[in-house]
Amino acid sequence: MENGNHPDVKALKRIRSLSQFSDEQLTALSSKLLLQIAASKTCLIERGCSENFSLYLLNGMLDAITRDGNITCFESHPDGELFPIAQIRPSMYQVNANGPVQYVKIYASQLTDFAQQLEIESNEIEVIEIEQSEEENSLTIQLFQDLVAGSLKLPSLPSVAQRIQQAFSDNAVRAESICTIIQSDPAITAKLIMISNSPLYGGRAQIESLQQAVVRLGLETTRKQIMTYAVKDLFQGKTSVMRSQMQQLWKHSQHVACLCRLMANHLEGFDLEQAQLAGLIHDLGKVAILQYAQDNEDLIENPELLMQAVKSLRPQITGMLLNQWNFGSEFVTVGEECEDWFRNPADKPDLCDLVLIAQYHAFIGTPEMKKLPPVPALPAFAKLGMGDLGIEQILEFLKRSRTEIEAIANHLGTI
Repeated sequence: MENGNHPDVKALKRIRSLSQFSDEQLTALSSKLLLQIAASKTCLIERGCSENFSLYLLNGMLDAITRDGNITCFESHPDGELFPIAQIRPSMYQVNANGPVQYVKIYASQLTDFAQQLEIESNEIEVIEIEQSEEENSLTIQLFQDLVAGSLKLPSLPSVAQRIQQAFSDNAVRAESICTIIQSDPAITAKLIMISNSPLYGGRAQIESLQQAVVRLGLETTRKQIMTYAVKDLFQGKTSVMRSQMQQLWKHSQHVACLCRLMANHLEGFDLEQAQLAGLIHDLGKVAILQYAQDNEDLIENPELLMQAVKSLRPQITGMLLNQWNFGSEFVTVGEECEDWFRNPADKPDLCDLVLIAQYHAFIGTPEMKKLPPVPALPAFAKLGMGDLGIEQILEFLKRSRTEIEAIANHLGTI
């Protein structure tokens, strides 16, 4: 229940994603929020909840309970940093109060509207609110229920990619054993030789064998190129409608991957191959759901509603898929959080920050741009050292980098 008071600025400052706002701005935001209290055993987040809000525990203890009955406990810490509880939507947890608690809910739409309103003070932009219709919400619930019931099957990696992932789990992995695995797939073998001779990796000598290609690329780059090849193979559709959806999704993923590699090449601390692969895999949850939808007539006949509905499940499905494929935790975080525009888990930028900003760049000039917060409000933008750039400067940077982007796109097109 609400107690009628608002959280103070001191409490809001404990939330890292709000650290870019001044005291005056946080006072304005506080007036739109309410402190809430709950008695012991009260359910604060239901399993399957799709509402896009973050819950911050100010006082007391909470239990996050999975469908299997596993419990994770959260306890408040006075003056400590506040982190969102059970953030991923739809929620796989039921969150109950373990004794009396005090907390605050902040909806994603509140933060976006608030940031846009601040921008209006100096620049007039159109602020629109997008609400999910009842029909779209029912599709989300259906997909979530099928996921929990095990009806939504996640796609598997191709055999060669699975074996490569397993081989790399051995710290003593050797080039000879990797080549032996790759040679069982002539298509991947040919691709790696061609890639090793591309402008991005080519040396003076022409590569003609797989062994030479692996030496030139290196083991980690070879691994990431194989995973890239495996990812692209998923973007297939049985019907013309689904093929179109998959093509659009691949085009977006390819664009984000290009931007990730471009930015990684101009920033310190990022691996080019890792950045490119992260851009390609950030939307894999959508691929899994579209594949599932091909066997459901109701979903096929309503592609626009389907795409709206799967946005709610994309983070969770992508995270599950990347875990299943034995991707590292950095990639899983990308899948789950790359559309959380106000995420700010640490002072140092990470791979997810890079993908998030690449996505933002990809949306410039599209209708999607109207739904986003202004770029200066994004913590990732400042952490990547781009905080002084406006949209005009970003566009100029992309224009100057057109040749580089085309080279990366051509490379991805050969995969």
